[in-house]
Amino acid sequence: MDALKAMWQDVPPASPQELAGARQRLLRRMRPRRRVVTGPRLLVAAGVAAGLAVTPLISGTGTSAYAVAKSPDGTVTVTVNELRDPSGLEAKLAEAGVKADVTFLGPDGRCAAPRFVSVDRAYDGAPAADAAEMRSLVKESRSFKATQVTSVRTIQISPRYIKPGETLVVEFRDNRNPHVPWRLGAWLAQAGTPVQPCTPG
Repeated sequence: MDALKAMWQDVPPASPQELAGARQRLLRRMRPRRRVVTGPRLLVAAGVAAGLAVTPLISGTGTSAYAVAKSPDGTVTVTVNELRDPSGLEAKLAEAGVKADVTFLGPDGRCAAPRFVSVDRAYDGAPAADAAEMRSLVKESRSFKATQVTSVRTIQISPRYIKPGETLVVEFRDNRNPHVPWRLGAWLAQAGTPVQPCTPG
């Protein structure tokens, strides 16, 4: 330690000019290098930016429990980060023009069926003969077309598949997995029919 102190005493103090030069060299090294953007890359970037032109319906900083944004084409993007405040999410969906009934469930929770009269046989119609028929029923249903999962936290609602007076019934179930945080059940209830409160079953 004494040798280190002695060595430090032999180092002459830097002048203000030397310190300024050292600072400039350090800043130059910290600046990110400019990337060359070719025509195709620029077009892709513009296309992505155009696809993301949405109008957010919530404000504030930090991560919200959910976010709702309406695109110029009428689709509604819903991002769910936390399963809380379902009535708040219903209100934001109503602002975006979607009448919805939202339920957040625990890991093993399911709402006892039937809660409503669906527009699709896949929810409350006659049982399918096998898994293949059930998959076919689901894919052909308006409920499936109206609500698509687009990422692990995001769904896209297409109002063109929802007729006036119909209610979009969505059930988010906690998946206990940070990478895939929830599972979704989404159906359309017939216009003029009530949606019963969820009774976990």
